[in-house]
Amino acid sequence: MRQDHLLVGKRIQKRRKELGITAVKLAEQIAISQQQLSRYERGINRINLSHLVQIASILDTPINWFFLDCCYPATNNSVSKLTDQYIPIAEATLGKFGC
Repeated sequence: MRQDHLLVGKRIQKRRKELGITAVKLAEQIAISQQQLSRYERGINRINLSHLVQIASILDTPINWFFLDCCYPATNNSVSKLTDQYIPIAEATLGKFGC
């Protein structure tokens, strides 16, 4: 298990619980099993981008929030660059889901 997968997973779990959304409900909304969501949240499996984009949308959370304090210490500038790089990918993915 890689530490960055665990940190992203823990943030998903934290935000989900803050909003009072069950793991079963969130898993249903992104068409995966509750077991797979649990693996994401425990950092056992790496989440794919399309699932993370869907989760961010459902949890009403900017996608970059899941990566804060993850992997490498980030400066505001590097987080901004990361966000700028992923916005087109996220928008294209959301468009596929009619969001």
